[in-house]
Amino acid sequence: MTMTEGQRYKLAMKADMKMLREFFSGVPIEDLRKRYGCSEKRIRSLAKDYREGKFDIFEVRDQKKIAMSLMSHKEQVDILQMKIKSLEEALKMAKIKAEGYEYMMDLLKEEYGVDLLKKVEAEQSRRSKSDTRK
Repeated sequence: MTMTEGQRYKLAMKADMKMLREFFSGVPIEDLRKRYGCSEKRIRSLAKDYREGKFDIFEVRDQKKIAMSLMSHKEQVDILQMKIKSLEEALKMAKIKAEGYEYMMDLLKEEYGVDLLKKVEAEQSRRSKSDTRK
């Protein structure tokens, strides 16, 4: 599977962000140059761009942690309660979906004689195990 230009760019940006986090935490430039294979000039240029606000070196989850730490206790509790309610709704819908699949499997077995559970649990034949799919 070949990476697209966008995927390569995202991967390079992640490496740059990681490198800059290490740079700002005090790792020597020489170590970063060896580890990431880039020049001191590039490291300093990226650091300058970060300082000027051209991009952020923190991932979304890091930003969420920072934002949560700045909120009041009540705001954090409210957000967590909303998440709990959302997850409870998702669980309810998943249970309904599972019941629907179970009903469909019973219907298939009764009406058409197809036992999907039996077919799912059946062992794979030796011949198909040895065949490789391309």
